[in-house]
Amino acid sequence: MRGLLTAVGFLTIVPVGVGHRPRGGDFGRAAVWFPVVGLLLGLALAGVDWCGRALWDPYVAAALVLGAGVVATGGLHIDGLMDTADALFSRQSRERMLEIMRDPRSGALGVAAAVCLLAAKFAAYSHLSGPDHWRVIGAALAAGRVAMIVAVGVFPYAREQGTGARMTNEVSARHVIGAILLGMGATASLLGIPGLCLIGLAIAVAVAFGGYASRPMGGLTGDVYGALNELVELAALLAGGLLLTQNQ
Repeated sequence: MRGLLTAVGFLTIVPVGVGHRPRGGDFGRAAVWFPVVGLLLGLALAGVDWCGRALWDPYVAAALVLGAGVVATGGLHIDGLMDTADALFSRQSRERMLEIMRDPRSGALGVAAAVCLLAAKFAAYSHLSGPDHWRVIGAALAAGRVAMIVAVGVFPYAREQGTGARMTNEVSARHVIGAILLGMGATASLLGIPGLCLIGLAIAVAVAFGGYASRPMGGLTGDVYGALNELVELAALLAGGLLLTQNQ
């Protein structure tokens, strides 16, 4: 239960109790629950989507889902995407890239990356159709959290200290495997075999993007994990939307 509470507190703005403070090993246990938290968040956003479509249309619903997703996560992942874009595309030294990621200000590259991603996710959400499209939303958010844990387990952390460093030290192969299996169960329960394909997609993107980002920085950071989550969510929404279109 502590692992689940840690995962909820880390990934969302949902209060988990003032008495809950992560202890040694909690981040490792929390990693296994990341896909479950993603699934629950996805189902909540699917409810927002349903309300938006019932009252207005798919475009208003897509805007509401985007806004609700940013609020529910405290803007954690989109902020990570902006910082990652500012750093990676700066073409600076490793040390300078890490400094840029610590800077609370966002540059032009980060803003451009956020605008492009939000526009693409808006299009992906509004394109979803059919009575089962809510399943894609739930599966996409679960897949995004699987990708984060795969990246934590595969790549080193770029800094010596910080929450990300503690998570990297605590997350073992069994935690990564557990997260993948729970993610597979979550997505398969929603979409069947195609749901398993989304987990395969998440792992592939995690390895590819993680390798690309870790090369110049000597590892990954929490910002990169957030960026990876956003990219996998988008890829899963696009793939799931294509699947729905083909089945109609």
